Amino acid sequence: MKKKEEKTREPLMVDSKLRKHFGIFCEDLGIPVDILIDAMIAQVLRKQEIKISTLDINGFTRSEAKEIKRRIDEVQAMREAEFRKQEQEFFATH
Repeated sequence: MKKKEEKTREPLMVDSKLRKHFGIFCEDLGIPVDILIDAMIAQVLRKQEIKISTLDINGFTRSEAKEIKRRIDEVQAMREAEFRKQEQEFFATH
């Protein structure tokens, strides 16, 4: 069984506006702030570089991807409604 890692509480001096916006950003990602900070620190130590991107594989931010998905769903719903309407009209006349 894997031994639980010890956590320490280190005070980090962070600009209050940055902290607020970072908290919102983490919330949008669905990741707690402390977990994302741990992941970023681990990545920097492992790769010995700082390279962070929050874009998806298509190059969109999370909010852009949500909006695109919403629009796609809207278009699909309109197409399905139009298909059902045409189907009903067809069967009503035949």
